[in-house]
Amino acid sequence: MLTLLPVLTNWLANSYEVTVQDLVLPLILAFLTSTIIAFIFLKDYKKNKLSAWIGAILAVLIIGFGYDSRYGQVNFIFNALNPIPELSNDQKKILFSLEFVLLILLTAKSLTFYLRKIFEAKKWKTGDFATGILIAITVAFLFKFVPTTQTIVTEWPQFFYRPPALNVSLKANPNNKPDIYYIVMDRYASQSVLTDQLHFDNSDFINYLESNNFTTNPQGHNNYPYTTMSIASTLNASYLSDLATKFSGVSDQTIEPYHDAVRYSSVIRKLKSLGYTYDEVGSWYETTNQAPLADNYYQPEGQLTILNQRITLNNFSKNYLAESVWWQFVTFGLKFGHFQIATYSASSGPSSEIYKINELKDIAAEPSGAKFVFAHILVPHDPYYFNSDGSLSDNPSTDNQGKLVTQKYTSQIQFMNSQMKNVISEIQKNSGGNAVIILQSDEGPYPLELNDQQFDINQLNGELAGNDMTKWSENDLLMKYGNLDAYSVPKAAKTDLAAGGDPVNIFRLIFNTYFEAKMPYLPLCYWAYSNGRSQPFVYTGINKQITGQDNPACPSDDIFK
Repeated sequence: MLTLLPVLTNWLANSYEVTVQDLVLPLILAFLTSTIIAFIFLKDYKKNKLSAWIGAILAVLIIGFGYDSRYGQVNFIFNALNPIPELSNDQKKILFSLEFVLLILLTAKSLTFYLRKIFEAKKWKTGDFATGILIAITVAFLFKFVPTTQTIVTEWPQFFYRPPALNVSLKANPNNKPDIYYIVMDRYASQSVLTDQLHFDNSDFINYLESNNFTTNPQGHNNYPYTTMSIASTLNASYLSDLATKFSGVSDQTIEPYHDAVRYSSVIRKLKSLGYTYDEVGSWYETTNQAPLADNYYQPEGQLTILNQRITLNNFSKNYLAESVWWQFVTFGLKFGHFQIATYSASSGPSSEIYKINELKDIAAEPSGAKFVFAHILVPHDPYYFNSDGSLSDNPSTDNQGKLVTQKYTSQIQFMNSQMKNVISEIQKNSGGNAVIILQSDEGPYPLELNDQQFDINQLNGELAGNDMTKWSENDLLMKYGNLDAYSVPKAAKTDLAAGGDPVNIFRLIFNTYFEAKMPYLPLCYWAYSNGRSQPFVYTGINKQITGQDNPACPSDDIFK
């Protein structure tokens, strides 16, 4: 029970963006670790119950307090103890892990022995003491178990949301099913924001797009402020009012329904019903780290393989594994002879983004033919790994070290521009210029990071958790909502592109143009969090702040309260 406490505490603290499934791996790891420790202490426990709570406290220290971070701090001890040049770094880490755990176990066993001697000398009853400890552990466990259960019960319907199907009939001509690419570059600001607020000239890329049959909107805006709801809205060709109706009154709200609205997108389901294959190039972020509808899925991060079964870990489980004593073993690979028990792909950072860009290029180079490709690339999103020429930065953090944070950001814009030119060229070459290409961002950068260079992480966390976005300045709102909007829809009329060339309507435009859908275009509405991200289904309309005027065609704020 004691070893489960850190897991439950951590889960409760992050329940806004985790699911009940995320508890499974951490609980298994905690149970496995504590069982091994209990077995080691079993003989002592039979003699003296005092060793039981010593073992339990040891298990908590190993499970709950960041083993992997401690490993880095005491690595110099390992180097002194194991100066074996023949060993690889991975082998050294495994050897150190074994030594580290052995050292703790020996310390605990010694402590148990001497405490027992002290208790015997004082004629204290160790059984009574152990019983008191057990009662305290039980109370502490229940103190966390009860609210965890309450949260799970409250949030349970949110874990299994599925977006409604689009109520539209599509007619597909076998000779008129173009490849469709939906490419999201995370936090790529609009042309007007880049020019007016960051003083960056992006005209070279915009001119390239327009000379290659793209329609661009220099003042494009997302309808929602953050990644998962923006992508969910685009991939369902609608606003997310049903989510607000279902969950805005719930006390514990999670963003899991938005993730599922992407994973089980009504647009994707429609395209697959027309015979499209679906390729997704995902990311570590939960919105795109799983793709249950995909025919081919490409994402190198957080991949745990157990007995040849691949499992994609969400951040909660991934971080818990990385902070456990099992981390070095699974990254090195647990084997029994030649049989692989468990392995883990820990690719991350710049190598992961390069992998995704290269996969997108490879997909674009494949023969054309009724394929839908969705790619979510976390650039120019921070950390600012890339210089404008593609070389790696020595100072990728969100600060002014090395160069101004605004320059770090625009350097990544330039890097992505060069990569997208190659991707677009390959797509258009292999499709004969017939492919549909949606080039968008899901949100703009955080104003607090780029407009206020004296911010600290606590300010940013406050902005995310409980900040009323309706009180942001006009410039801050325009930066957060201003997004890259560029569309190549070869058979679309200019009037349709003018009416439907925006995030919520773009797939309506595509369905109308290629599949005789006759879907009406939705009014442009913009929503902000009035209670912060901790209540992700409570919105307030901000059309006036974004466009200068209200839009009476937008739903009333009452449905979001």
